[in-house]
Amino acid sequence: MSKILIKNGKALIIKNNDVVIEEINILIENSKIKKMEKNLEDSEAYIINAKNKIIMPGLINAHSHVPMSIFRETTEGCSLYEWLNEKIWPREEKLTGEDIYNASMLSFIEMIRTGCTCINDQYFMSEQIRKAAEKSKIRLVLTRTITSTDGEEGTDKRIAEFEHLYETRDKQNDLITYTVAPHSFYTCSDNCLEKVSKIASKYNLPVHVHFLESIDEIEDIKKQVENIEVDPVDVEFEDDEEVVAKPKINIVITTYYKGTALEESMKKLESYLDNADQNENDINYL
Repeated sequence: MSKILIKNGKALIIKNNDVVIEEINILIENSKIKKMEKNLEDSEAYIINAKNKIIMPGLINAHSHVPMSIFRETTEGCSLYEWLNEKIWPREEKLTGEDIYNASMLSFIEMIRTGCTCINDQYFMSEQIRKAAEKSKIRLVLTRTITSTDGEEGTDKRIAEFEHLYETRDKQNDLITYTVAPHSFYTCSDNCLEKVSKIASKYNLPVHVHFLESIDEIEDIKKQVENIEVDPVDVEFEDDEEVVAKPKINIVITTYYKGTALEESMKKLESYLDNADQNENDINYL
């Protein structure tokens, strides 16, 4: 199917830096938009009747764990650390490659049906996720999650798995691209993060990491940075001048979780910020 003509729909179009809705026909040839005209026709094209529908770019899921659809509604009502340690990680240890593939296909089908055509994912057994993405033809940013929870040997094993994943990619398939993904700062040692940085530089890839997911993590990181000792270098001060170095935390409030099971966590985060001492200079509100 080299040509597709989408007819009778209303398209979201950017004009003069504004989004407008127009009735228009769209001709796609070899997966690229060729023409956009109101009364466009092409006798050789496969016709899609978009009457009473909106034509728009596909939605993007900027952070996902695609196979975790299999855990839906089984792990609600607990803190992040409890959720991971007591609910998710024990279940994940029992997953097979077939489980990962089938759960990924389920997620991709659901995303495509609801208009999501691109996913930035982070998980393991990633060859199975790639296999499902290739079958579904969805656009995917893929990786293999890296942690150091079981020591340096575990870190090196996961990095090797990522490198194998990347080296065995189909270079002709531009629908699947890659990131390097340390899981988080609480599951990766400094040495692990250094290794990840080197791998990202080696392949010139972006890094995909969890950060500040909960109140507990914010408090943990704040305690860590408050205890950092800073040695002044190459600076001259007066004998009676007091020098104080204070770390800063940047906090971003997002509505991404509104209407989801994590909304309660966001409310706690907002309450934490509302009650923080606004005169303190160790928190930046973005």
